[in-house]
Amino acid sequence: MTEEKNKINQIYDTLVDSEEPGLNIREKEILHPDETTEESTEAFQSVPQSKPVSDSAINYYDNREENYQDLLRLIDDAEKEIADLKFRKILMESDFPSLLDYFKKIFVEESMTASAIAKGALLEYFTFELIKPLQNHDLHLSTNEFSTWESKHFNLSYRLTSTNEINFSFMMPTSDGKFRSEKIKLMEVYPEIMKVTVLNDAVLTLLKDCYNKHIYTSGQNSMFSREMNDVMAHMKDLGFDFDENLLDNSQPLDLSVDLTHKTPIEVLDKIFITTMDNENYDFKKVDENSYLVALDGNQTVTIKQNTEDQTSSLKLNTDRKNKSLIEFFGSYPFLVPLTITDEQ
Repeated sequence: MTEEKNKINQIYDTLVDSEEPGLNIREKEILHPDETTEESTEAFQSVPQSKPVSDSAINYYDNREENYQDLLRLIDDAEKEIADLKFRKILMESDFPSLLDYFKKIFVEESMTASAIAKGALLEYFTFELIKPLQNHDLHLSTNEFSTWESKHFNLSYRLTSTNEINFSFMMPTSDGKFRSEKIKLMEVYPEIMKVTVLNDAVLTLLKDCYNKHIYTSGQNSMFSREMNDVMAHMKDLGFDFDENLLDNSQPLDLSVDLTHKTPIEVLDKIFITTMDNENYDFKKVDENSYLVALDGNQTVTIKQNTEDQTSSLKLNTDRKNKSLIEFFGSYPFLVPLTITDEQ
């Protein structure tokens, strides 16, 4: 028994002596989260961490965002400009019905929007279509005045009002080649309802400037009347309706003209003398305040005086002869003083 025990001990000693020097058996360690060691701290600090964003980096991103928004605005502006250019091209290619439709949509209904340049172009093309017959008399846009058409014998300026009507005023060079100091308002165009009103005061002013102030000649007045009647006939073909007016020569004159003054006795005396000197004329007193001037071709002028408000009225009848008031008084200049007074 002793001998076996000695053998076991020898085997054990042999095993212990054969272990490698570096082999050590350590007891298992238990780590606690709230316990730190210097070694673990150093290991943690050796792991790369995210650095805080600097102010310069923040400014860069802000600037880039701002530049991005600027770019979007530039793109938007460019797209609008391209769309506007395309619309202006369409306007250039449009006929009158299309221009009228755009006029109503942009100015009257406001169902379309357009730039100021496009609106100005629309008015230019639209007014050109209205006065197109003046092409035969060197019609062109003025280089001296805004919104003004020039022709060989007179100028026409146009203006869009707040109520979407187009007002035309005109100016003729005077007999000495100059221009009148003020334009004469001629007519009002209402595209929405396709109506035109010619202002009779413009015709009376022309007569006064010609026969009283001698600014224009009777030949200029006649030329203006003929060319504007070509314009009015064209506008009628476009579908516009005209009120009865003193400029229209498309039909016989058969209308009354109300005047803001009473006809002076001296004027009546001169008309009486002229009619007595011409066998084709006659002058009759109808009643206390009414007179009849009979002219050749069954044409007549009836003068009525209103003593209460110191006004008068003229009843003009050219029988079957188509004439404007300018053409009528051009044939009978001795009657012009009926329409004006020295005080006007």
